[in-house]
Amino acid sequence: AGATTTWRRLEMPAVTSTALTEGITPNGIDLTVNKVSATVQQFGTWTKITDLLDMTGLDPLITEVSTMFGDHAGLSMDIVVRDILAAGTNAQFANSRASRATLAAGDVLTTTEIQKARATMVKNNVKKIKLPDGSMGYLAFVHPDSATTIFNLQEWKDQNTYVNVENRKHGIMGKMYDIYFMEANTAPTFTNGGSGGNLAGKSMIIIGADAFGIPDIAGSSKPEIMVFTEGSTENPMGLYSTVAWKSTFTAARLQELAILRLEYLN
Repeated sequence: AGATTTWRRLEMPAVTSTALTEGITPNGIDLTVNKVSATVQQFGTWTKITDLLDMTGLDPLITEVSTMFGDHAGLSMDIVVRDILAAGTNAQFANSRASRATLAAGDVLTTTEIQKARATMVKNNVKKIKLPDGSMGYLAFVHPDSATTIFNLQEWKDQNTYVNVENRKHGIMGKMYDIYFMEANTAPTFTNGGSGGNLAGKSMIIIGADAFGIPDIAGSSKPEIMVFTEGSTENPMGLYSTVAWKSTFTAARLQELAILRLEYLN
């Protein structure tokens, strides 16, 4: 209930490396609980379909638009979540650059960058998640252009030539160095890289367990497809129908260290 929700994150205390003294109860420690809040918003769109078009058209337009709006809703919500995750503070820039503005020619996606990203997740004690292939590891959302780069890495070729050819046969990137690569044509891109702000590049989002959350209020985060065909005071002659979708949701980054943004040039 309500438009604002909160998550409470229990922080891991410092390790205990001092042995207990026999018969003496040590001092207790204070726990740290951090709160993350998020306020849901409504998203959606709609269109008119005239009664004449619906009556004379060759296709069942209302049905087709309803189906298309289901895809449109999913894509739109994906972009909203993507932008929230991509705004995280935990970032890695190719060739150990300090920022996007310092990227230069040759700062591209390499095997070394993937290995460094994995090392960062491990050093930050990011928990692994269950991956699409059933194993445990980290999940990376990769732009299709970057997928092509990964396919041409020698390490990927070796894994998918001498160990298993199924990924190569079906165009699946699969898992490498404990990171499962999932192709997403909505993966972030940028055009303002380099010192002149005119170099194009990609951002790979890598996540671990408990990285982000999406609240749901009474099922409202699931897109609702709405079709209205009856007349109203604004449509007294029933000259058109409307098709719409609506969703009430948001996303929140819960663990900044569990979300790593890897940026590199095309």
